[in-house]
Amino acid sequence: MARAQTQFESFHRTILFGYESSQDLRDRRDTLLADLKKNISANAPPYTTFNQGSYALNTGIHPLDGNPDMDIGVLFECSPGDYPDPLVLKKYVRDALERHNRTVNIRRPCVTVTYSRDEAPLHHIDLAVYCSNAAGQTQIAWCRESTPLADREWKPSEAQELTEKITSQFSGRDRDQFRRCVRAFKRWRDEKIGHKNTPSIGLTVAAYNWFVPRYDSIDGKSVDLIALRDLVDAMLARWTGSRLQVHLSVAPYSDLFERMTDNQMIDLKSRLEELRDALNEAEAQADTYEACKILRKKFGEDFAVPEKSDTTKQTSAGVSTSGRSA
Repeated sequence: MARAQTQFESFHRTILFGYESSQDLRDRRDTLLADLKKNISANAPPYTTFNQGSYALNTGIHPLDGNPDMDIGVLFECSPGDYPDPLVLKKYVRDALERHNRTVNIRRPCVTVTYSRDEAPLHHIDLAVYCSNAAGQTQIAWCRESTPLADREWKPSEAQELTEKITSQFSGRDRDQFRRCVRAFKRWRDEKIGHKNTPSIGLTVAAYNWFVPRYDSIDGKSVDLIALRDLVDAMLARWTGSRLQVHLSVAPYSDLFERMTDNQMIDLKSRLEELRDALNEAEAQADTYEACKILRKKFGEDFAVPEKSDTTKQTSAGVSTSGRSA
């Protein structure tokens, strides 16, 4: 049975995109935060910042559109009652960051800073604006400039708690395999899902819920192909009626796939079934070359197919778990 573990690990190194591996994006972040500190209105309350999203989770990938992003939280030391209009704080952030080489826009969930070259976007950084209520729960400023005053709101959003839960779910080799499989899953999404209503955070939280590390029972080596196949199986087994629900484990506990239409959900299930079948078919191959040809059709051109002369026939007595489940 082919496992293609060498190719899965090479694929991971190719698609990996993180805070530590992107000096340019890291420099942009540091410059933005310095500008925010220097230029923010004297009327703004004190604040702290933190990484969130895929960079805090260390699950970022190179986007196919070439426009990578980073997520930053800006937590102001105030309560929703101090600023019943959350747009006030978002404008403080927007105004502090406006410069000639940036486009800064207030979107509903965040303030987005976009960097471009020759009118083509290079990357962007999203800054979500938070405060804390009397119970210490973080609330996100949820509004655009065009949002009517009555509809501007503070919504529960525990981004730091979510990061802590996901990053502490696994450790050591289990964590390494979890991150490789999440990154592969996200690249599959980018290659095969033609809409944005299947968010990558939904796949990450699904993996947090149902991923189980897998190792060869003979040599103890990681078997990403089986771990990913079992994750896909677990997701398919949890379809309820016509839909899959993946809820956040922190406030606001929302279904991360709730924006998907019924047709998009049907498409997601069909493509997950195709991915599962491809992973099974790849495992059944005696030759790594043939297995990788199958896998490349699902994960894209960055999944390397070895020269046929370099492939080997692989057999294994079985797969074991790490001894813990997600």
